[in-house]
This record gives sequence, C-alpha cells and structure tokens, in this order.
Amino acid sequence: MAKTKQSPGTLLLDYVRKYKLNCNRLSKEIKCSQTALRLISLDKSRITTSIAVRLAKYFATKPEFWLLAQMEYDLKKAANNKSLIKALKGIPKASKPAGR
Repeated sequence: MAKTKQSPGTLLLDYVRKYKLNCNRLSKEIKCSQTALRLISLDKSRITTSIAVRLAKYFATKPEFWLLAQMEYDLKKAANNKSLIKALKGIPKASKPAGR
C-alpha cells in the first residue's frame, strides 16, 4: 500500500509544482477536464481509474500509486466518520458456514 500522509489532491499538487505545471496545462497534456483536476487538487473529487492511468503515464509512475493514495485517504476519512462508526457497531460478524 502506498504509505502517504498526503491527500490525493496535495499529492497531485506536489507533482504539478515539481514539474512546474499548472492544472490547465496538465489537463491538456493528459487529455482530461481541467475542472476534474482542480476538484481533485481541492480534495473535492476522487482520483478515478482513468485519471490514475493518465497521471501514471505522464509522470512515469504506476496507476496503483495514485489509486492507493486515494484508497488510503478514503479509508482514513471513513475511520473518522462518526455515523459510519455508529452503524458498524450494529453490524454482526458473519457466522462460519456449516460443513458440507
């Protein structure tokens, strides 16, 4: 798993800065919506598989790098979601299936 403490948006912005880009230029280079990249950079939208593959191709990384960063961020948010935590308390564990 990608061990990043950054949000996917912050990670994306780090790459944008490192390569002296902006979201407009990057969106043209990877042929995607500028709005999509801006929303990701603000952590208001998720990195999709399509965006991950495009970013991986452009920055010579792996799609998994971007997707794992997104998954870690999502799981961290879920772990702090009070309504989800409350709902989980009411969910029992599955019992083992009977032998055949």
